[in-house]
Amino acid sequence: MGVTLKDIADYVGLSTSSVSRVLNNKGRISEEMRKKVLKATEELNYTPNVTARELKMQRSNTIGVIIPDVTNSFYVRLLKSIDTTLWGLGYSIIFCDTDEDVGREREYFQLLKSKNVSGMIISPACKSDIYEKEIEDLNCVFVDNAPYANGKPYSFISIDNKKAAYELTQKAIDCGHKDIALIIGELEETSSKERYLGFKRCMQDNGLKVQKNRVYKGNSHFESGYKITKRLIEKRELPTCIFAHNGVEAHGVLLALKEANIRVPENISVICFDGEDNTKLIEPELTGMVQPVEEIGKIAVEMIIGNLEKSSENKTRVHLLDYYFAEGNSLAHI
Repeated sequence: MGVTLKDIADYVGLSTSSVSRVLNNKGRISEEMRKKVLKATEELNYTPNVTARELKMQRSNTIGVIIPDVTNSFYVRLLKSIDTTLWGLGYSIIFCDTDEDVGREREYFQLLKSKNVSGMIISPACKSDIYEKEIEDLNCVFVDNAPYANGKPYSFISIDNKKAAYELTQKAIDCGHKDIALIIGELEETSSKERYLGFKRCMQDNGLKVQKNRVYKGNSHFESGYKITKRLIEKRELPTCIFAHNGVEAHGVLLALKEANIRVPENISVICFDGEDNTKLIEPELTGMVQPVEEIGKIAVEMIIGNLEKSSENKTRVHLLDYYFAEGNSLAHI
C-alpha cells in the first residue's frame, strides 16, 4: 500500500490537514512547515493519488483531443502545439485518431466523456449529430471543421477557408492557368465546403466555367490524391494545374506525376493548403496557403482552460485566424 497523507503527518508531527495545505499550496503555510513536509514526501517516496484528487474536484486534469488523421502533418503539428501548451499549464492529454470515420469519432467522444476529461478539443471528421445534444453542457472547442450544432452555440477556431481558396485560385489564374482541377475533401466538412466555394467563386469571377470533370472528391488522404491523378494520367485528361485540398493529398499527386515522368512545375502545376515541408526534403516545394497551426492549438487550449477557470457566456465564439501564402516552386507561369 502506498504512503498516505496520514503517514506523512505522523512522520513530521503535523495534522493531516496541514500536510494537505502544503501539498495543494492552499491557505497560510510557513516556510518551515513547507520544507518539512516536502522533505518528508521525498524520504517516504510519496506519490499523490491523482485519481482521488480528481474525483474530489469532480473533474480530471486531462484534456481530450479528437483528430481525423494522425498521418497528416497538419494534425501532427496541432497535437504538438496542444500538448506543449497543456504541459506548461500542468495538464495532460489523451488523443484519439478517428481516421475520418464518424463511427469511431462517436465512440471516442463517449470514451472521453467516461474518462471525465476537463474539456475536449475536436476536429470533426464529417457532418454528424454527435455533439448536437450535449454541445451546450460540455467544455468543447472545435478546430478546422465546425460541428453540426443546429443553431446551438459552440467555440470554433480556423481560418477563412473560402477567402483563402479564392486567393489561391486567383494566383493560379494570374499565372495563366484556366484549366484547373480541384481535388476536394468531403463537402459536409466545413473546411472542404468553404474551399470548394472559394474556388468556384474565383473561377466564375474570372469568366471561367467550373466543369464537372474538373472537381474530384477525395478523402483528404494521400491515396486519393495519388489515385485521382493516376486516373487523369491514364485517361490523358491532365489539366495545367491541380489544386489539392491539403498537403497530404498533394503529396499523392506529386508521386503519381513522378511515376509518369511528368515534371512539376515544368509540365503541370500543383497548389494546395498546408503543403509546407519543414524538412525541405520534398521537391518541388509546394505552393499554397498555410494555416497558423501552432497558434490554432495554443488558442484552443487557452479557450478550454479559460472555460474552467471562469464561467463564460453561452454563445458561439468563432476565431478566424490569419493565414499566409507559401511561395514554393510548384506553380509556374504558362
